[in-house]
Amino acid sequence: MPLPLDVDQLLSEKRFRKAVRRRWRLTKVRARALDQQRSQRLRFGDHSRIIRMLADAYPPEVKLERSGARVVVPPVFSIIDDPQRALRTILSFAKLVRTNKIRNIEFDHSQMQTYDLAANAVLDIVASELALEARQRATKVRFFGRYPLPAHLKRFIRCIGIVKQLDIAHEVASSDEQNAVRVFDKRKRNYSEPDDPAQADFKSRVAEGFVDHINNCLSDHGRTLTPAAVQKLCVYIGEILGNAEDHAGFSDWTIQGYLDNSMDTPICEIAIFNFGTSIADTLMGLPQNSYTWKQISPYILMHRGAGFFRKGWRERDLLTLVALQGNVSSKNFSVEDTRGQGTVDLIEFFQKMYEECAKDSTEKAKMAILSGSTFILFDGKYRLSSGAPGHGKVIAFNAQNTLYKQPDSGYVRSLGSVQFPGTIISIRFPLSTGSTVALGVNKNEPYRD
Repeated sequence: MPLPLDVDQLLSEKRFRKAVRRRWRLTKVRARALDQQRSQRLRFGDHSRIIRMLADAYPPEVKLERSGARVVVPPVFSIIDDPQRALRTILSFAKLVRTNKIRNIEFDHSQMQTYDLAANAVLDIVASELALEARQRATKVRFFGRYPLPAHLKRFIRCIGIVKQLDIAHEVASSDEQNAVRVFDKRKRNYSEPDDPAQADFKSRVAEGFVDHINNCLSDHGRTLTPAAVQKLCVYIGEILGNAEDHAGFSDWTIQGYLDNSMDTPICEIAIFNFGTSIADTLMGLPQNSYTWKQISPYILMHRGAGFFRKGWRERDLLTLVALQGNVSSKNFSVEDTRGQGTVDLIEFFQKMYEECAKDSTEKAKMAILSGSTFILFDGKYRLSSGAPGHGKVIAFNAQNTLYKQPDSGYVRSLGSVQFPGTIISIRFPLSTGSTVALGVNKNEPYRD
């Protein structure tokens, strides 16, 4: 005879087996998380390499005040408008935290009136790296701050600035604030896990997402990119990010986008930057018999012979300028190679944005490239145009548009002893519904952690 069925016992055994499987899955998830933490700690090291690079780029001594660590953001905190002061603020902060054991830091934005996304993003990365460094050591750094007075700047700090980057939960932007802005924020860290070769690489996915962000910003104001423009923008953003990985000798880059639609004149902002070797240092490290050095050496010899080089115009400034021209790249080895177009295409994109914005806005589009201690400004006065056959497009920032002559010092200049270990691209342009896009078609208070 069959034994009587004990339903309660069967249910109990079933619950027991489910509990065992659940505990096994949780143990596996926890083990994987611990492995990832250990792996990241090993790749990160004892100290942030980025903080070290920034601190080493700032020669002056920085003393810790008795009142503690305090970063006073200047009234104009912008790579575009005042690169030297912005860099000094960032570099001195990096040196302060590099050379002192600090547990409390105050960020005072109360004086800030003019800013750009790039300056804030680099400063925020120093704070983020410091916070991660503290977690790796099982210690804690407390962050305090003061917001800027204008409402749109406070919103910026909460939606993409240091409050967002440090994940200060009780200061997070309200849903109304978040609905008013568009944010794009991606970073490839030098200590990130390697890409999965079975999937599209990270920079390609980021480039596509960034182009979607730009298209959404334009769509908010009755415009859109054409399919061809979407494809082109993906290609040259991908090349710029690829250059950051291939040329800098240190794979850590960031790309951000921000648009505040609640402003009277919404400004679309873009920041792309990487840490590592500057453009000039990359070119100076090339062999004298290399294809690229043979391309650029005639300009150097001409400027030397004419006595152009001086305190405000150095050989490395010329090298940085030459590197922006079409078909110039340290990765080119013959006339058939086509690297070096990404930045040129970005300049052309900026020119088209400038043409649109100049029509009906008092706000002007501006773009800046800062690499090492060389600063280059774009505001539409000097334009990229076709050069000699086989030499690609040229923007020389002088009336003759020739690299054999000195550029306008108001647009291309040395920053002297102030330098950034890497390259920064900062762009901002206004959006309005009164014009079409050349690339597309018209669609008719204090805080603490």
